[in-house]
Amino acid sequence: MTKYKNDGLMKFLTIIGALIGLVSLILWLAGMPNYGFVSPVFALEQVVTFIIGLVVVVLTFLAALKPNNPIPFHWLILFILGVLLVIFGAGIWAGVLVIIAALIGLIEDL
Repeated sequence: MTKYKNDGLMKFLTIIGALIGLVSLILWLAGMPNYGFVSPVFALEQVVTFIIGLVVVVLTFLAALKPNNPIPFHWLILFILGVLLVIFGAGIWAGVLVIIAALIGLIEDL
């Protein structure tokens, strides 16, 4: 188990990023204008993209709330989740917050 010095800050950024991603997904599905949304890379339907985005948001929540239980709380996993949040419609801001948490973990590992 990797224990980071700034573990609390990383968890806070990850949880806030997941919350923003969840709100962005719900707004996108409702058809409301969504600030910071990037269209998916693949030509998927809205519902499929929403389901995949929701799974990524739930995995991001689980990485922060239950570290190393379902998936490890490691900077590489957080970076991958941040990129997936951006790709699957959770919004740029959600992905950026999770990637910042991953960069903090990377800096501590160096």
